[in-house]
Amino acid sequence: MNIFTPVSTLIRKALGREQATPPPVVAEEHRHDREQFQTVLESFKATRIPERLTILDIFLGTELHLSISEIMAMVGEGHPELRDRAFLQETMAMFCQYGFAQRLDFDNQEPRYEHLHLGKHHDHLICTKCGAIQEFKDDLLETLQLKIAETYRFHILQHKTEIYGLCDRCLASREPTLPLHLAANGERVRIVKINASRETASRLADMGLVVGACLDVVSNHPTGPFVVIVNETRLALGTGLPQQILVSHYCRHEGAS
Repeated sequence: MNIFTPVSTLIRKALGREQATPPPVVAEEHRHDREQFQTVLESFKATRIPERLTILDIFLGTELHLSISEIMAMVGEGHPELRDRAFLQETMAMFCQYGFAQRLDFDNQEPRYEHLHLGKHHDHLICTKCGAIQEFKDDLLETLQLKIAETYRFHILQHKTEIYGLCDRCLASREPTLPLHLAANGERVRIVKINASRETASRLADMGLVVGACLDVVSNHPTGPFVVIVNETRLALGTGLPQQILVSHYCRHEGAS
């Protein structure tokens, strides 16, 4: 499976099958989690325990990072009576409260939920264009974080690393050269051409915006100023100027090598 396949695409494919979805099978590795959750629910006399266990079975049956909307679609396929957003939100909050799931609040995305694997930590790469999420684990990174904490005499309780950028598929799907206003927030680009009058080009040059210059896009919101950083200086470009500057993606890997 392509790790960059958007969750929504996987959900649509799953729900588009002609055969009815079979009842979820509780994998042996998750059976203990299910039994623990049932014990917790029974201990404080929770309501609708069978329904909550059904949702847990479905949730444990996938390793995807799911929003409430996607969970509702999966649950509703085999159990339409459980297509109750408020009940699902309450149940997912229980999963998080009792350590069976964790909520992920990525930038510009609906909150998502993933399994909370006891004793296992991982971090995330998030594509800001298609929303794809890739898990990764790096022992060197974990060791470095512990060393940093030790240097500052800091005692870590928990941590998370979220890296935002563009996945290979999204980067490959667009033109290699594009107007500056189409670059993504946070993207580093290199100016390859300026389509402007001599007077405008001279004004841009005075700001350091010349062919070959690298700059970072701070904000490209359509209703606000277009802000970039060039030569450690923040610049707010006037209306129409970003469209006259052609850029290409500058891979940060190149700068690090």
